[in-house]
Amino acid sequence: MPLIALRVFRNPTHQIQRGLAFLLVLFSLTGMLSSAWAADEDKSIDLRLFGQNVVGDYDGCHLAFWQHNKTPGSDKFSYVFYAPYNDGEELPAWMKVGKTVYELTRQDGVQTDQPELEELRLYRDPDATFTVLVEVKEQHVADNNIFVDKAKLTITQSKHFPFVISVKGGVVCPQLEDTQDNSADAGSGLYGDAIQLGEALEFDALAAVPAGVLQSVKRDAPDCQPANTTGFGRRFAITDEMTLWEVPCNLYARTGSSVFVTALNSNPAYSNVLILPAVPDHGDGDDFYEIRAPQVTPQTAMVRSEYYDGDGSCGSYSSYQLRVVEGEALEFFLIEYREKPTCDGVQGEARNFPLIYSAQ
Repeated sequence: MPLIALRVFRNPTHQIQRGLAFLLVLFSLTGMLSSAWAADEDKSIDLRLFGQNVVGDYDGCHLAFWQHNKTPGSDKFSYVFYAPYNDGEELPAWMKVGKTVYELTRQDGVQTDQPELEELRLYRDPDATFTVLVEVKEQHVADNNIFVDKAKLTITQSKHFPFVISVKGGVVCPQLEDTQDNSADAGSGLYGDAIQLGEALEFDALAAVPAGVLQSVKRDAPDCQPANTTGFGRRFAITDEMTLWEVPCNLYARTGSSVFVTALNSNPAYSNVLILPAVPDHGDGDDFYEIRAPQVTPQTAMVRSEYYDGDGSCGSYSSYQLRVVEGEALEFFLIEYREKPTCDGVQGEARNFPLIYSAQ
């Protein structure tokens, strides 16, 4: 499932736009506060939380923020801000004040050059009744989604006190992810049984990795140099007795790579570096262990990689699934491989490159 496209427009003009947008909000807030304190008819903004009563049956890609102590999956009313996407384009967002649902469009025009949300975003409704400043403080990318762990929304309205609310959220594509995950497993005819992994637990230093796991990498994947990487990685519970470790392998100009290792929790010396199967009848045909910029979907034990070369208009896409085979062993199976070997200047998502192989 692709990230929502965040096109790159990093130049001084946009830096100025960003500064102007921030100043605009500061002046707006200052003016609102001054008028609010001076007028008798001033009052608070009647912001309401909403759920499916506003979102309806929409379940596609979207940007959403909900109150920080709420959960959309279990709390009927939790959303503060919700913007659906259509073919990668952000549509007007929804916000509910009182009994009215307002649509707000983005005003700042600033775009980041990273697969993440901008630190500041500015929205306003067509009648300029409400202005919303989004401040993203903490975020991370996982499973090709952008998750905002900590953010703040500041909402202003003429002759009203500004409303500030702490939120969580992000950009997710649940429908597309579910479709891809299900299609990858259902009817694939793969050997063995599919499994589920526990949620990712991140680490930021190799000291968090058991010595037995690192020794296995050194022995079975000698080209990997974990000590020369940033040390960031993740681990996933397979069972109560076994863990899947994503260990940093090498750093390249565009991205980093990882290897996956299974290990017994009680004795990490009993660990195994997992092999990634080669594409049948393609290239040199050798299996390998190193995968670039992997994205893991724990619910289906799927691992995906999008690699771009040259000017970014060529590269490859691959997806694998971890499955249990005879003898309670774990193996990766190739699900799909796509490749565009020649850069032609026409950029697109790697998952849309020409299909080379698909598991039947």
